[in-house]
Amino acid sequence: MQSPPSNTRTRRLPYAILGGGVVAAAAIVGGFMAIPAISGASGAESSQTRELEAVTSKPELGAPRDPLSADELSYAIHLASTDASVPEDVTSADGSSAPQVLSVDISTRDVDSVDRLVDVFLFDYTSNRTFLQTVDLTDGTVESSSSTGVQPPTSPDEVDYAFSVFLGDPVASAAVRAEFTAVTGDELESIDQLAVTGGAFVPDAGTLGADACSTDRCVEMQFRVPAGGYLDTTAFVVDLSTESVIGIK
Repeated sequence: MQSPPSNTRTRRLPYAILGGGVVAAAAIVGGFMAIPAISGASGAESSQTRELEAVTSKPELGAPRDPLSADELSYAIHLASTDASVPEDVTSADGSSAPQVLSVDISTRDVDSVDRLVDVFLFDYTSNRTFLQTVDLTDGTVESSSSTGVQPPTSPDEVDYAFSVFLGDPVASAAVRAEFTAVTGDELESIDQLAVTGGAFVPDAGTLGADACSTDRCVEMQFRVPAGGYLDTTAFVVDLSTESVIGIK
């Protein structure tokens, strides 16, 4: 166990709050809970995203298995992201000097524990490393483990940023823009014009062109026109580690 250091990093705290926990991205993928991250035209209805106030001092705690309060969520994130195990040069998807928060929820590995244990998953874009921070809210300590080549589900922030990278590449987005115009008669200029669903992408043996996604943080997306069908997004993924669009086959 490691105690949190005295120095702190500051960041805004936008998270999707579902069932008392914060979840990033319904299936179990590689040991991670995956609830699809939905942004754009239907995002407000689907994810109930709101911002949390930053809590840096121990709040009133619930019972070990109770749903997390907003203050507990924020405090767990604070302890996890400022722990000594997190590198000083850590960055999030948009380059901010803070780890990307992927998911937060009550730990299920020791259901008989009398302590208030929370699992916080973080991603460091500097090292392409995933951190599992098991936070003990009772005594303010953190047990950390990390690995590379592991791709937990994406957070809504990552999906939003991946869309901005995609739309900002006029060559890569040309076909989707043309299809959107053909369907709607309008120009595609904002994520608010679509319902955007995203997930972590890991290439398999049959995928061509995305070898970097074995270690880089890559996102595949689906675009749906409100009250309409899906646009074709099968030919690309967004590499958030390099902020580039990769063509795949």
